[in-house]
Amino acid sequence: MKLYSLVQNNTVVNGPVPLPLNLEEKSDFELLELGWYYTDCIRPSTFIDQFEIMLPMQFEIKQTKVICTFLKRNKTEEELTEQNLKKQQNVELDKLNRLSFADTFMRSEEYNTLSEDIKHQWIVYRQTVFDTITMGLGDDIWKVFFPQQPPTSN
Repeated sequence: MKLYSLVQNNTVVNGPVPLPLNLEEKSDFELLELGWYYTDCIRPSTFIDQFEIMLPMQFEIKQTKVICTFLKRNKTEEELTEQNLKKQQNVELDKLNRLSFADTFMRSEEYNTLSEDIKHQWIVYRQTVFDTITMGLGDDIWKVFFPQQPPTSN
């Protein structure tokens, strides 16, 4: 899909975006007269959200097109620490919610109607979640995964 940028006073004011529908029939020359420049986007070949931040786009306005460059940088130690703390809080909350649900469900009448095999799956599931370490992991907090919850019916 071709992308365009609206340029006014040698500044990109909109874009890169697909061309507005009302302009699709215009020629490239007519689009340029209206300030709509074809836009080439240059993106990083990789981006890892856990470790990198996208920076504001940079625009280079040429005679007949705009070159839009996406840049990235590595997160600082402070940003990584803050991010890991937030992730740890979310993982810990997830763990507590899973344990609370398991405890409530395992005391319910519905649980009592399950087969012995499914009841055993719930016991193993709850213990696995309980035993999952979620504190003091640093970057390894991103490697914490909980098992899938067992069925709630036969």
